[in-house]
Amino acid sequence: MKRHFFQLRFTAFQKVLLAIFAFIFISLIFVTAYRITAHPDKIGADLRKIDPEPVKVEKKSGAKTTVYSDIGRLRAITADVPPVSLIVTPFFTFPSADEEFFEELVQKKRRLRSVFLDYFALHSKDELLKIGETKVKQELIEKLNAELMLGKIEVLYFNEYIFLN
Repeated sequence: MKRHFFQLRFTAFQKVLLAIFAFIFISLIFVTAYRITAHPDKIGADLRKIDPEPVKVEKKSGAKTTVYSDIGRLRAITADVPPVSLIVTPFFTFPSADEEFFEELVQKKRRLRSVFLDYFALHSKDELLKIGETKVKQELIEKLNAELMLGKIEVLYFNEYIFLN
């Protein structure tokens, strides 16, 4: 009897393994399809909601506000042992007509940068993840506004907020 090249012969053990693999594969497909259709609101719920780009924020607010992004990209370290690095690029808006406040921001840029770095140095990665980005922003706004005399920051955005392992 001649054997063809594509003809395969399976043992009983291989057939059982193949059946188990097929069952697991089909089960995963059905469970995934069910989760996607039954709970579409939960898809990506644990992912970070990306803040808009500074240019988009400025366009959205019109001519009445300006974006201040001169703080730049910061590489902060957390209170973990060993420390975890965190990349954060903060920015915020302020009234366009408020030249005195802009001058204060320019003069206190180094101090504002150190507020960010000091804040992250006081918290571990787990603490920051637990309290969430929204609460981190609220606490930072309070600390930043304590440093400012001629105006207040109302909304803080993070262009980047990335933990490096």
